[in-house]
Amino acid sequence: MTKDSVNRQKTLALAAVFQAAAIADNLAWRGQADSDAMKTLLESILVFDTDNPEAIYGNVKSLKLGLSTLESCLTDGNGQRQTEHLRYALGLIHIEGQLNKSPELLSTLRRRLEQTQAQRSHFDDVFAQGLINNFAGAYVDTIGTLKFRLQIKGNEQRLRTAGTPEQIRATLLAGVRAAWLWQRLGGRRWHLLFTRAQVLAELRALIKEAQTK
Repeated sequence: MTKDSVNRQKTLALAAVFQAAAIADNLAWRGQADSDAMKTLLESILVFDTDNPEAIYGNVKSLKLGLSTLESCLTDGNGQRQTEHLRYALGLIHIEGQLNKSPELLSTLRRRLEQTQAQRSHFDDVFAQGLINNFAGAYVDTIGTLKFRLQIKGNEQRLRTAGTPEQIRATLLAGVRAAWLWQRLGGRRWHLLFTRAQVLAELRALIKEAQTK
């Protein structure tokens, strides 16, 4: 695999983390989010047999929200929404690091998701409440037991609406999955500080590609 190919894959995985951050934020404040972008993430949770982001998430266009969110955070990090998106994304990366230090929790999470994958055919689509509940339950029972907790801010009424907390947790689970992929491909938090220009160059090339597909 060439260096350019590796950078491309790392950037796509990082975009998936930021896509999860943006969707969680939208759900918390508005109770809804881009359905195609969310579907891409939810479906990725049950893909176990590849580390190729394009095989997991589909074409570049499916991560368009994450790509634009990441670009906005890198170029306009002082905006309120950008600040929250960055906080969520870095929180997901931190959670993945903690989870990776607990083989027992990883094993439990894998087992829960394999059970959900086996039941997938019983649900009409990935937005079925039963499937969302399975994802959310797996998140609470594993990631939710870690010392670090990611606090999601939003509209209190939206956050109390039936089904919304579960959708947010399912989205965060997808974000942790993306963070795991990013780390596995060689991504590190310091890259966002010290190789920002390189990340932006790759990012903008991908955004251009997404716009033409």
